[in-house]
Amino acid sequence: MRRICLYLTIGLFFVAPANAQHSSWTENVKFKGDFRYRHEMIDKEGKDTRNRHRIRARFEVLANVNQTTKVGLQLATGSDNPVSTNQTLDNSFSTKNLMLDLAYLEMKLQTIEGLSIKGGKFKNPFFKPGKSELIWDSDYNPEGGVAAFRRDLHNISITVITAGFWIEERSSDDDSWMVAGQCLLKYNLNDIKSSITAGASFFNYVNTIGFEPFFDAHDPAGNTVDTAGLYVNDYELVELFTEATHKLGNIPVVLMGDYVTNTSADNNCNGWLIGISVGKVKKPGSWSCRYIYRELGKDAVVGMFTDSDFRGGGTDAKGHEIGGAFQIAKNNALKLTYFMNKIGLDQNESDFKRLQIDLLLKF
Repeated sequence: MRRICLYLTIGLFFVAPANAQHSSWTENVKFKGDFRYRHEMIDKEGKDTRNRHRIRARFEVLANVNQTTKVGLQLATGSDNPVSTNQTLDNSFSTKNLMLDLAYLEMKLQTIEGLSIKGGKFKNPFFKPGKSELIWDSDYNPEGGVAAFRRDLHNISITVITAGFWIEERSSDDDSWMVAGQCLLKYNLNDIKSSITAGASFFNYVNTIGFEPFFDAHDPAGNTVDTAGLYVNDYELVELFTEATHKLGNIPVVLMGDYVTNTSADNNCNGWLIGISVGKVKKPGSWSCRYIYRELGKDAVVGMFTDSDFRGGGTDAKGHEIGGAFQIAKNNALKLTYFMNKIGLDQNESDFKRLQIDLLLKF
């Protein structure tokens, strides 16, 4: 039954645009996807070194409803984990899960130039300096609604984003949800070869204190919980960030900085990172490399939604991330990432190391 429903859903994306008058379905429907094969080594102090092979496959369909509205649907491998679409190769060659990763509508209103609205389950709309992951994992796809307004002036662009996300619906208790806002200013210095972006965000989680950790009630992902395993803090996050880009010849360079504080916690409530990336993987023979150092207090952010690779996922850690990529053919790249982290900022520090070797394919 589940498979039949899946086929019917995909079929709607094929058929509906084809019935649109004065246009063919090939003009209204687009497809894209990617595949990643990963070998991963994890060395966590006190545990045996772990080696595993993982795959990630994603397939997205975009359908234009009319000139101002489109619908998106993406299927991905993995489990229902909100910050990972990886599928580990194990369990005696068993068949693997294919999950609904995105399902959303997007409207760009003609009456207000620069305004767009999304609803459903969509990609994270908030800017992350250098695509870093201090607050949000790269696979985090929120659910709810978001409105974004962008205005481009001579060499300045201003973006304002407001959102409401539904986290936990409880039939016999209060729901948990989030209201958020972000404002950023991008200043282009010289024909868009160099730019400076700066901004601030506010993320207010409603109904966290006294409730079980999100998604996995038994794993607070570094956050502080009481003896019953319930959150002891609310999470009202204030973020300040900046990003500077420049081209050295044809080589892009990005400097990034990000700072976050949880104004509802008294201790271990701050996090920050600095980093640099050089180069860009775009065509065969191109390359890139990246370095990031970060520190993240126990209650600086909600641990479940932050970077799931750094320290194994969660907060209360510090350390380095080093990576690089090389494009070996069209739409085909090789990427390496190495994490050297310390878990436990206040006491009982332990080492965490992770090596990832990725083969990336896009279509």
